[in-house]
Amino acid sequence: MISQFQYSNLWYTHQGWFTADQRFFILGDELDESNTGINSRSLVFDFTDLDNPIFHTTYSGPTSAIDHNGYVLGNQFFLANYTAGVRVVDISDIASGSLDEIGFFDTYPSNNTAAFEGVWSLYPYFPSGKIVVNDINSGLFVIEASN
Repeated sequence: MISQFQYSNLWYTHQGWFTADQRFFILGDELDESNTGINSRSLVFDFTDLDNPIFHTTYSGPTSAIDHNGYVLGNQFFLANYTAGVRVVDISDIASGSLDEIGFFDTYPSNNTAAFEGVWSLYPYFPSGKIVVNDINSGLFVIEASN
């Protein structure tokens, strides 16, 4: 072990992804929304010093849907957000603590509650720009950003 750290409202540390420069780590806690009633939350830690990771900022989504798997591609964070579908967050100004949602695709439009339904994961790394989305209830989607 290099180091360890904790954060507030820790329930089930699930998955995280580094920014392209490997300075920041964006972490999802899979049970904080359902156990505390907060909106979807992604925690950002600064890993400049691996011996002393520090909390940097929080991204709070617009719904109470559970965050699941998130991936970074360039200056964008692609989040599988269960009942709220796929959320795309601009992280180009993450160093100053600014993270802003710039798009979404909702595969589960009936609600955005904290439930284990809807988007489980996604893959945003195809050279074509297409994104494959795995929805527990509705199957496979292939999407791409519109201008």
